[in-house]
Amino acid sequence: MRPNILVVGLNPVMQKTIVLEHLWENEVNRSSTYIFSVAGKGGNTSRVLTELNANIIHLTHGGGIFKETFRSMLENDGIHTEIVDSGSEIRLCYTLINKERNTATEIVEEALPIDTETDARMRKAYLAWIDMVKVVAICGTKATGYSSDIIPWMVKTATENNKKVVLDVKGNDLIDSISFKPTVIKPNLKEFIDTFFPQDSIKEQDESSVVLDAVKQKMLDLKKDVGITTVLTRGARPVLFCEEKAIKESAVDKVIPVNTIGSGDAFTAGISFALSENRSIADCVNIGIACGKANAMNLQPGTIKGGTIPL
Repeated sequence: MRPNILVVGLNPVMQKTIVLEHLWENEVNRSSTYIFSVAGKGGNTSRVLTELNANIIHLTHGGGIFKETFRSMLENDGIHTEIVDSGSEIRLCYTLINKERNTATEIVEEALPIDTETDARMRKAYLAWIDMVKVVAICGTKATGYSSDIIPWMVKTATENNKKVVLDVKGNDLIDSISFKPTVIKPNLKEFIDTFFPQDSIKEQDESSVVLDAVKQKMLDLKKDVGITTVLTRGARPVLFCEEKAIKESAVDKVIPVNTIGSGDAFTAGISFALSENRSIADCVNIGIACGKANAMNLQPGTIKGGTIPL
């Protein structure tokens, strides 16, 4: 069966999630509850889409001693994947869940550089898949060694072939992709501010009217001038999205989370799934919110098992 959605992740991760009753610094902390899984934006988005019964292909890279373990873990999750050889070890990251304080602490390894041939291999693989799909979701940062233009090139290639593009990136990768008209951009509020207002002292928790007015105007400008729909997640606060000529909000249910890591990726998966079914942007956002909520109620990042998704 041909895939409907291509998920691109250029910074793969394997993640250990560890639950602790308490977290004591400078002491031995023991845990009997832990999960080892493929994670990162690309992996999490792909897993949630697979759980939504979407027909996808996850395109990523890998190398080193964990490559085959990485591949088998993706296969065990039912995720159809192409792994481009990178000559670099797949990074490991850790989430420490402190039940005493209901917190999740991330320890993130920076990615090792890919080899000099990986960029060309990735572009070749991307071109082989692009004709088969309706939607392309490009998720997260890129590892060191990729050309600065690879993500804009992917967006350009997709839109020139009349594919819908969901872009969950930030910084120059986002700015340099704007002219190629991705369908939806989905940074969180802080990423959007850091990207488009880098000289301003604007913080994610700053809810002043001046901050939100500037953000909303930029969202409207992107819609009017380029035709891009912006969707901004804000944690537990309502999601902002541009619909036609107006900025709308969609509320997020308040929950006591088990693990919020991966909820933004689950949101991206929900939007990508809904776009592949030609749903309205309001429907896309509400499905994304439901996926993000379901993810937060699971210990493993990037899963919506047990959740109710309004499909």
